[in-house]
Amino acid sequence: MPIEAVPVRIQTTKKVIDWDNIKLTPLEESDIDFLYVWQNAPNVRDLTMGFRFPVQKETVKEWIKNQREQNGKSRVVFAIRQGESLAGTIQLHGLEPYQRKALLGIYIGEAAKRNTGMGFVSCALVIDYAFNGLNIRKIGLEVLSINQNAIALYEKLGFKKEGTKINDYFLDGQYLDVCIYGLQQADWKITVPSRAHRLLGLVPRGTP
Repeated sequence: MPIEAVPVRIQTTKKVIDWDNIKLTPLEESDIDFLYVWQNAPNVRDLTMGFRFPVQKETVKEWIKNQREQNGKSRVVFAIRQGESLAGTIQLHGLEPYQRKALLGIYIGEAAKRNTGMGFVSCALVIDYAFNGLNIRKIGLEVLSINQNAIALYEKLGFKKEGTKINDYFLDGQYLDVCIYGLQQADWKITVPSRAHRLLGLVPRGTP
């Protein structure tokens, strides 16, 4: 069956951005059961160009251990939580301290939390952390051209399209284009309010 583009949901009312309750925290072993389900779910795995083969719980446990060992070296991974509930993960990977670059990756595993503004808040928090805490100058990402919800989110955050890899990713019997996006530190215009769970202790730039 051919893959269809993910439709962009048109909101009839303005979303209430939940800056107060969404936070980024370390992943814990208590999160393994959720991660195990999400990493094996095709609707999460395929749109994020994730690992295609079965993932065992022990593999997830080793993955979390690996994140601890690589923490700050090649990547930084956070759990996305609303209150105390795990909803997904977000990471900066491919860290290049000399070039001051990183790549962004995110998924909301909890289906009911998608298209609610959670992805926007989570990305804003980690971008704020990257630019104002790690002195990263540019964040890049790659996204399937059919993933219109994700593209709309990235463009709302200020990412600009830099190119397209034509027929670059094979999925469900066909080759798909992969879009390349980038965000320069100088182009970051979003103000994270003071009530948000920032990963920094300083007062945010702009109006609180």
